[in-house]
Formats: sequence, structure tokens, C-alpha cells
Amino acid sequence: MESKMIVLSGVLALLMVGSGFLLMVNETTSDEDTTTDEENQQDSANTVNTPPSVINAVEFIHEWNGENASINGFVLDEVPSTTTVTMVIIDANTLEQIGEPRNTTPMADGSWLLMTERSQPGTWILQIQATDTDGLTSNVSISQLTIVAPKENEVLLSFLWIQPEEDSSIGTLQGLMLHKFPSTCSIEYHPQGQSPARLIDGDENMTTGEYSMAVNTSYHNTEGEIIASCGLFSESSTTIQVNLPVPPEPETDVDNDGILDEADQCDSTPEGEPVYATGCSDSETDSDMDGVMNDIDQCPNTPTSESVDGNGCSQSQKDDDLDTVNNVLDLCPMTPIGETVDADGCADSQKDGDADGVSDADDQCPNTPLGEIVGADGCTLPNWSAEDSWYCQDGNGPWVRDDNGEGNTYNANTNGVNAPNGGGSGPWFQCEVSVSVSSTEMNVNSNGIPNHNWVSAFGPGDIQTHTWSIPLNPANDTIGGHVSTNCPAANGQWECAADRGQVAVAANGVPIFGPEEGPGGDAVALDFFYFTEDRQQIDLGYCGAHAGPTGVHYHWDAMCQYWEPETGETMQDYDWSLIDSTKHSPIIGWSFDGYPIYGMYTWDDAGAVKGMKSSYAVERTSEGGDQGYNGIDDWNYVSASGDLDQCNGRFGPTPEYPEGTYYYVSTPLSGSSSTVVDTNGDTVPMIGFPYFLLCYHGIADDSNAGGGQGGGGPPGGNTAQTLYSHMPELFDSVEDRVDIQGLLWNTTWILLVIIGAAFIRGRRTND
Repeated sequence: MESKMIVLSGVLALLMVGSGFLLMVNETTSDEDTTTDEENQQDSANTVNTPPSVINAVEFIHEWNGENASINGFVLDEVPSTTTVTMVIIDANTLEQIGEPRNTTPMADGSWLLMTERSQPGTWILQIQATDTDGLTSNVSISQLTIVAPKENEVLLSFLWIQPEEDSSIGTLQGLMLHKFPSTCSIEYHPQGQSPARLIDGDENMTTGEYSMAVNTSYHNTEGEIIASCGLFSESSTTIQVNLPVPPEPETDVDNDGILDEADQCDSTPEGEPVYATGCSDSETDSDMDGVMNDIDQCPNTPTSESVDGNGCSQSQKDDDLDTVNNVLDLCPMTPIGETVDADGCADSQKDGDADGVSDADDQCPNTPLGEIVGADGCTLPNWSAEDSWYCQDGNGPWVRDDNGEGNTYNANTNGVNAPNGGGSGPWFQCEVSVSVSSTEMNVNSNGIPNHNWVSAFGPGDIQTHTWSIPLNPANDTIGGHVSTNCPAANGQWECAADRGQVAVAANGVPIFGPEEGPGGDAVALDFFYFTEDRQQIDLGYCGAHAGPTGVHYHWDAMCQYWEPETGETMQDYDWSLIDSTKHSPIIGWSFDGYPIYGMYTWDDAGAVKGMKSSYAVERTSEGGDQGYNGIDDWNYVSASGDLDQCNGRFGPTPEYPEGTYYYVSTPLSGSSSTVVDTNGDTVPMIGFPYFLLCYHGIADDSNAGGGQGGGGPPGGNTAQTLYSHMPELFDSVEDRVDIQGLLWNTTWILLVIIGAAFIRGRRTND
């Protein structure tokens, strides 16, 4: 961060007469007590709420599977996940409501699913409506649910007669009932000409369809009928007339299978094999006439004329990808195991409903108009040009304020106006940026005011006149041989960016500075209490920004440019962790080599949104380092520890560059797993040095860099005042980092300030 010198020539002479004086710091007042009506007006926002709308199919058809049918659809609303979807089920015949209405809450993308508790075949009318949190309701959507009963084959019956053993009259009828639902089957033996009281009820295996009946040949007529009945929704029955020989007579049943020779179409049935009414066993029968006998036919009901494999199965009976849709109907034959498919056998990962090249499983915009170019998320890429990335153009920049003196110990900034569009002196300023584009570059002019409230802290700068020329067609640096003093990890391959001056410009027209402070330490590491600054004190305000003689600039973060506060929130509530982690970040600035700088969330190599981390780690005290006191010299590049290269950038597609580009990233965090013990004795994670960029991957126009960083503020211990908790997982509270009620100044201290200021100004150019 920068130091800010306070020139008090007249007052200084008076102070040096005495031995010293006491500077008292008043208690910090709460933001709520000091917030002006103008600021409340600035931070408020009106939200237009529209009624939700429901999108679902006109008719839902479910094949019966014994489970309750589910209904799904989409809700369109500002925040779909805050709506409630209500479904009423009506009997299609009586038009009476069935049960109580059912409710659910949609997912963040608007999709919803409701169980109907309807599992049996039939038809019902569905009334579906959505209601948002303000009580606005959608039109009632009318749909129809139909559960279709399964097709059931006619029961196929086999039997085997086991004659009574010697000295016994008890024989056994056993066999198999073949049906889709064996649990519904029953079997009886009706002795011919005898009372129904002598009917024999078989013992059935409800899982396999096997049955067994004991026949007392001394009590039951051995001529009769075996009757089997099966069916869950449509019942069928089969009757076999039998004459059970007692004892067997070879002349009437040569193969001893229980079927008289006159009716036996297979008189050589292997011993012990059950037979059908034809006298033929499974090894002798081809019921579906596909050329494969029943005993080895794994698909016994092959449609006529379809070719089969060695197992007796045709393509219409096979399901190679096990998705419950047979090969003939399956339009997506290689469905991954476990994925839900539609009637065509296709899972969302295999479908592209809007033909945009992104599968439905990954498509966040499922109804893209035909022909539009989309990104990895399936959403239409903006019709974008580089000048569209800038804020505050055409005189439309927001009115913002310098919060010096608002709940902190700095002097209020009265260089602006007293209210937006007002006059007089006050803390209000307006962000202004103008951009013109030629065939080779963007020419940018800015007044240096950000598009959000800031705290200039010790620095005096506010309205500036900044001019930059940014290449539109950046060229990679292939020259090499550069001086690597300020970027040792680049090893001369790329040109180092300034350590303390401008290295880039933010999208709101505010300069982005290198990582070091005026005395030479790491400005951001100091703000996180990595070390004690005993040379010259500096502070960072909101969003990693503060001001020097050359105006406001960022050392860290800068993503608050596109942060949208909730109702009642102000910049004092901002924290980088509030940035939406599910969406690709926008461009937040431009490097002087022409490559963009993005917020921390970009696409990884698989196309998923990821919070990018730097690949640098500080030399900790335990390792003999100074934890940032020596600035860049205290940081080491650890390859593959994070996501970015030595310059803090990477190559890949972005929403603005779908074919890919090199870009830099704002990195609050490092990928290093190492920790640091800060000056408060707390163990904290590694911050994301160099925060924006350390070297230029492309050929940079150094004329944009402007002046270096100067200083301002008292020397001494690590007493930086942090105005907001911009990394909550590192610190419990703002109060843990600030415990300063006053500073004792004496004439000796003031003389040191003067000497130090003279030394610094002779060594560096103030920012």
C-alpha cells in the first residue's frame, strides 16, 4: 500500500518548540449513526417483481412400474428458488379432487419435481400453479397424467407327472407357469366328473412360477384338467386335459411323460423333463419359432420374422446399455450406466435439445435459438466488443463517495460536492470514463474515480486525468532476455511489471498497481498482518484500494466493481467471498500488454466454473523469511500449487473469447497449502500474491505505467486500520485486527518522518 506524507510546514515548526504532543483518536462511530440521507438514497434500489410462469408438458405418460409417478417442469421467475409450485390432482371421470394439494420448491435453475402418489393404471387431470414470495401467482397450467398398464402374455403351462411309488397312491403333478407376473398365478387340478370338493389347489412359487400338487390316485380321478390362471391387470388362463397313468402303460405313453401317445407330438422326451400339452419339453419346443429351443431361449417371445442371436434374442428384445429401452428403439445406444433416459433411450448427457452443441445435462440455457453461438454453459455469448467492458462511459457513471471520516479515524474528504449533482464541498464524486477504438488499440481517458464508494485513507488524491492506450490485438512476448529483478520466477522469459507503479487499468478507469508499498514491503501482506511495517505506515480501504497523490488505485481484489449489494447493504458490507461463485466473472481490467484481467471465477479445463488461485507462497518466518517485509523478494513461485503461471495468468476460453485467450486473474487466495503465523499470533491461509499480475505475457506498452508509488502516513508498528473484513476465513472480526485508540507523537518522531519522506521521494515517484 502507499504511504501518504502530510505536509504540515507551519504547524510542524510550532510542534518542534515543545517536547511533544498527544494525538487522540476519537472513538469510531457506527456506520448506521453517520450515514447521510444522500448515501441511503444512493444505496437503495427498486426491484420490479413480475408474476412467475409455469412451463410443463401437456401430457405426462408413465409406463406402469409399481412406483408413484412423478411430474416435472420449469418455473420462470426472478428467483425461481423462492417460488412455491402447487399441484392439485383431479379424477378424470368424476372430476373430483383427490387428496390434498402437493407443494414443492423449484431448484435454482427453475426446475421442479412432484410425486403424484398415483401408481396404478388410469388417467388424472393435473392443475399446476406457481406463487412467488410476494404472493404473485402464475396462470393455472392444465396437464394430464396417464399411467399405462403393462402388456401381459398369455400364461404358458408345463407339467410333469411323477407316478406313485410302490405301495403308495400319492403321485405328484409339478411344472412351471410362464407369465410376466408369476406372483399373480394360481393352478388347480380338476378331476373329471368329481365334486368340486375334490379340486386340488396347487402350491405355487410366487417368484419362479413353479408349482406342485399331490394327487391321491385312490381318491382323485386321474383324468381331468390342469387349469392355470395369471394376470395383474388382464387375466389369462390355460387348461391342459390329462390322463395320469396308474401304473404307467408303455403302450400308451412310450416316453413316460404323462401325455398319451396319441396326443404326444414328441414321443422321445428326455426322462425327467417337464412337458407341455403337446408332450414336448422345452428342449423339444420352439414356442416363438425363432429357431432356438425354449430351454436355451433367453427371449421366449421373439416377434415373428425377427432374426435372433444364439440366445434366441432379437434386437427388439435386447438392451445392450441396460437403460430399459430395447436396441431397436434406443436412439442413444451407449447411455452411461445409471443415467435416467427418455422413451428414446437418451439421457440428458446424450441429448442436445436446442442443437447448440452443449448437452442438455450441461446446458444452463436449454432453449437457445438456432444458430446462436454459445459458451461452455450453453448460454448465448454476448455480442461483445472490448470497449463494452468499461464502466462509467457516456457520463453515466454512478455518484460515489469517499468514506474518509465515516466510522474511521481519517479526515473527511470534502473535495467533491455535498450531494449527487449538488454543489459546495463534500465527499461525493462521479466516475467518468471515455473510450475510443482504432483498429489496433483502445484509447481510454478517466478521472480516476471508481464506480463504488472508497476510502482514500492517508492519500490526498481524488479527481485525476488518466490516459491509457491498450493494444486490441495483443502479441505474446517471444523475445526473452528481460531483467527479472521484479519477477524472478519469470527467469527473463517475460518482462516484469512495475513493482510499485501502474501495471494495468481497472474497468472503471482506476489504475491497478504492483504488489509493493512505498517502503518496499508487500502492501497486501501488510494489510493481512503478515509483518510489522516499521518504516512507513499505509492502509488499504474497501476492495483493496486506497489513494495517493496520483489518485485512487487497487493493490488487491478490485472485484467489487461488479458486485451488486443487497437492499440495505453498502460498500462497508463488501467482501470478495460475496461474489457469485457459480458464474464466470466479467473482465475487471486490462493489462498494458492488451490481455484482459478477470475476476477470480473462470472456467477450468473441463469447462466448470472454478475459483482460480495463484501459485505463489511467501517465505514464512519459520523458513527464515520476512513474510512480505521485503516485498516481491519474499515470495516464491511453486509450480502447480495453484491454477496460474508465473505472471498470474492462464490460457483458456472465456465468455468474451470462446476460442480461448491468455488472461490474468484477480486472486484473493493462493493454491499453496502452507499457512502463516501473523503478527497477532494467528495461523492464517496463504493470500494470492501477486493479486493481479507480476509480469507481462504479451508485449506491453510501458508508456501507460505512469509514476511509481510514494508514501504518506506515520512510521512505527503494525497499526494499519482495516476498514472491512475482506477475507473472513482468515480473521474472526474486524475488531480483532484493530485495537488502536491513540498514537503518541513527539518531536523526535516527527523529525524521523521528515527525514524518511525526503529519502523516499528521492528514491521513488509518488503514486
